[in-house]
Amino acid sequence: MVSGKRVAVIVHGPEAVDTGLASDIIGLASSIGEVRAAVGGTTAVAAVIDAGLERVIDISSRELPSAAIKRASSSSDLILLVNQGKDRDSSIAFGRLVMSRVSVSIPVVQLEGGISILWAGQDRDLELILPLLKGELLDLRNESPSEIGGVRVLSGVRPGENIWINGHVIGKAENSKVVIRQTPEGSLVAEGVRTKSTGIERLGHFDMRTAIIRSGHVRRTRAEPRSLVSNGSTACLIDHCAEESLFRCREAAYAVTVGDDTSKIASALLFRLGVPVIAITDGDEDGISFEELLYPGSYLFRLAPGNDDQVGAEIAREFFQEGHRVKMKMGVEEMAAKVRAACGERLLWERRF
Repeated sequence: MVSGKRVAVIVHGPEAVDTGLASDIIGLASSIGEVRAAVGGTTAVAAVIDAGLERVIDISSRELPSAAIKRASSSSDLILLVNQGKDRDSSIAFGRLVMSRVSVSIPVVQLEGGISILWAGQDRDLELILPLLKGELLDLRNESPSEIGGVRVLSGVRPGENIWINGHVIGKAENSKVVIRQTPEGSLVAEGVRTKSTGIERLGHFDMRTAIIRSGHVRRTRAEPRSLVSNGSTACLIDHCAEESLFRCREAAYAVTVGDDTSKIASALLFRLGVPVIAITDGDEDGISFEELLYPGSYLFRLAPGNDDQVGAEIAREFFQEGHRVKMKMGVEEMAAKVRAACGERLLWERRF
């Protein structure tokens, strides 16, 4: 029987959507009361579109899970954090990190495939949800999770996996224990990682408190890709933080992407928005995404090694005023011609989709 409770469902990660867990939880929550579901993070957005759930799960905002919980806490009686971690330890570590950044008085329950974790709330407030939980139940409400400033310990890491921060691959894991530190001066120290100097250089300054640090692939599960319809009137430039393209390019007619991994990730995400890309690459791919999707009308330019950043910088200066979005003044074909001209003799081959 519906109790009239206001339930916020925060969905994190594409795996939670691809496995059907998010849909199951939303259905479960509807038996308790009014449900409002939203994405916490960025990587779940494409999965929501693939599943045709964009009218069920709000994908309009880019928020960290902790920020989504904070926002929902003022208008909810219960918060369900839905995630599908690599394993039990990584699931607990994820929840602990999220909860270290929030302070709420209402119940917060993390739901994973086969495990549920109670993070906040009184027994009387959890009575409605407890009978509906399946699998292992962990009560971690007595923990006082605190995030150690300047240090992040990664759980569930497999040796050989890429370690990436804010969308930049900074190296490969050498063992299952990876510790990311930031010195008082802001320098990065990565333990258990064979670092990649170019990735660290591209990362530049970052804030450990809000940094998105992950291992492995962008999306570990697969689904049939689906596209929305774009009626955009702007042109976008994506030269790092590819996942931001899902929000930065919502009103784009096309996007220029710079770098192999950036282009691969951004083009697959923008496929979901119906936005073609002009990808500037040079063959230096780290392999953090297995999807190869470019929306019809896209172009892929392959340059001689070490030249994509230079050409991207030229395009940014001449057509984007060093910014990331401008009002569209030319179509994708004309912009592709400008990029082709900028490539010059550095261009090895190109492909039209």
